[in-house]
Amino acid sequence: MPGALVKILELNSKVTADQAGRFSFTDLPRQELTFTAEAPGFFPSTPVKLDLINKAEFELAITLVEKLPVTQSVVVTTGTGTEYVAVDAPVRTETITASKIERNVSRTLSEALTTTVPGVRVEYTCQNCGAPMIRLNGLEGAYTQILEDGLPTMSNLAMVYAVDQIPAEFFESIEVVKGGASALYGPNAVAGVINLIRKEPNYNLFQVDSQAGWHHGRPEESLGLAAQSNKLPAGFAADLHFRALKRTPIDRDNDGFTELPKRDLKGATGALYRRFLDGTARLTLGGSVFSEFRRGGENNFRVRPDQTSLTEMADCTRSSGLLRWNHTVSASTVYTLSAALSYLGRSSYYGSHFDPNAYGLTGNPVLVADAQLGHQTGKQTWLGGWQFQREQVRDNILAYHRAYNRVFRNSGGYLQDEYRLGHGAVLVAGMRADKSNLLDHWVVSPRGNLRVGIRDKWRWRFGVSSGFRAPAIFDEDLHVAQVGGAGMVLENAPGLKEEKSVSITSSLDYVGTVRGLPFQAGLTFFSTWLRDQHVLKEVLESSGEFRKLLRINGGGSQVRGVEFNLDWRLLPRVGVRGGGTLQTARYDKPEPQFSSRRFLRTPNRYGFGGLDLSLPKGFSLLTTVNLTGSMLVPHYAGYIPEDRLETSKTFKVWDLIVDRTFALHKNDRTKIRLYMRASNLLDDFQPDLDRGPLRDSSYFYGPGNMRMVVVGMTVTLR
Repeated sequence: MPGALVKILELNSKVTADQAGRFSFTDLPRQELTFTAEAPGFFPSTPVKLDLINKAEFELAITLVEKLPVTQSVVVTTGTGTEYVAVDAPVRTETITASKIERNVSRTLSEALTTTVPGVRVEYTCQNCGAPMIRLNGLEGAYTQILEDGLPTMSNLAMVYAVDQIPAEFFESIEVVKGGASALYGPNAVAGVINLIRKEPNYNLFQVDSQAGWHHGRPEESLGLAAQSNKLPAGFAADLHFRALKRTPIDRDNDGFTELPKRDLKGATGALYRRFLDGTARLTLGGSVFSEFRRGGENNFRVRPDQTSLTEMADCTRSSGLLRWNHTVSASTVYTLSAALSYLGRSSYYGSHFDPNAYGLTGNPVLVADAQLGHQTGKQTWLGGWQFQREQVRDNILAYHRAYNRVFRNSGGYLQDEYRLGHGAVLVAGMRADKSNLLDHWVVSPRGNLRVGIRDKWRWRFGVSSGFRAPAIFDEDLHVAQVGGAGMVLENAPGLKEEKSVSITSSLDYVGTVRGLPFQAGLTFFSTWLRDQHVLKEVLESSGEFRKLLRINGGGSQVRGVEFNLDWRLLPRVGVRGGGTLQTARYDKPEPQFSSRRFLRTPNRYGFGGLDLSLPKGFSLLTTVNLTGSMLVPHYAGYIPEDRLETSKTFKVWDLIVDRTFALHKNDRTKIRLYMRASNLLDDFQPDLDRGPLRDSSYFYGPGNMRMVVVGMTVTLR
């Protein structure tokens, strides 16, 4: 590789390879030395040690692996902010690739995160509007930070429905890091982070995807478009996507009230890329817009919401923009400047009993600015940066006496050191300090991680990390559940303090072959302690028009368990994969609502398994089973006479995908893929749904879909 940079780590010496890819060092000290090589568009090489004590001359060959589109999926950056091949990352990072998203026919982020990563569970919490959330290792959705290209632009208001709104195929990969991550990403990264990474085009492509299906006998349809070009005028490359989805409401028990809402979603995203300074710098301009209408409750959508006995409706539009400049100043120094702006507007109705005042208007602008500098010196790589976030929430609903207008600001600076100890070991230490305008003090979040390579195929990782959650408006506050014919309003108590966490993880992974075929397995032990945990306490509302729950600081709690994963190619045409979690999650003292020591809506066991077959005549089959164990679920009075805790059943969701791809030309430039996806074939759904206008809409758990069959066709031109 002409121009490749070869380094000796102990001496901080470096030379550049000539046009034939050759290099040489002379007059070296007689000692053990470590050589590495790197070049733009290639992965850094694995360090090679040479012992010059007993030998004066060596001929050394170093092979660099190119970052082709197919291999970019194994590059991870979220755990440390620096690039690593997945198996060598110091912080365990699980990647959902674009090819896996396409293989699983995943249309939304919620579908992409199901049966792909152990320890991740998507749950639905509202019988009227179908509000979703993502749980990482048992912690509820507000503890997870969703990032867009590494930036925390996904606000708490956007998180109310975002998991179902974001089309999964918009992204090159989705990276999941579990455990406290506030040392890099600041507030809310308590359970971990999910990073949505954009695609940068490497070739020209145009794709059309059309789907039609039946969900519990009701029709639904979807259309997707994608276009990529790496040869636009003025040296630009572009990536464009569009997805529309329409779903009819479903009333499973025929009581006149929906279990799944009506949805009409449209989303588009685009990005322009241009390289400068002989390819060492890159400018990224990105933007997206999402619009979704959803309505559930009384199954009479021909009238206004205030002419019904129960309706939850939200009409949301979110627009965002990104500007980023990356510059590799030298082989050892790189910096990044980023700015992102988003705005979410929502008109809503959360009401019952023909309430004319339950309409609401919400506005939510978010600004994020970020500067980052990385520098390598010898065996160390330093990463530092500063991040500023400003979010405003304006929310007005007359029925609940809410006229809210607050601004939240957070500034944070961080520093991290990666030290290569040799013999496949890397030590990472870092710290971030954050100042929120809601707190009168700085919050310090440290971390430490160690990765040790054992005989090439084994990796052991150990980490201690921290997280915090500042008092703010969270997603559940901006969704007013209807319970017993009245709204349930969540608010922060005066003087609410930040919540802090400490996470410890230890994992052992094997990546190799069995009988000459790929085999990968891992085992992870995790434990997270929460202090000053935010819990809910009901207070009497003087007007009696709605129920009010205050978020207060409780005691502590602990979530601990073990997680395992397996990916094994049994035969050239047969592969199996799976993952599962066994855990316990308990409060130090009973929570105030139901006096439970056990976490609510948190199963002690959950996981998935899958079988992937390549069949004759070009067909392939993928089948998965998703298991969710029993859990305690709050059930509020209305349809039932008084509040109580319920124990849910165990759910087993069986999915099946059959597809075949045809090449219309010998050079494979035009392909047609035909597929069928059958979801929840056993129709395993919540058996004890509340009925009528007095139902508790938050008493909704288990699978988010009933039995569903979708057929589709994807046409790809390259």
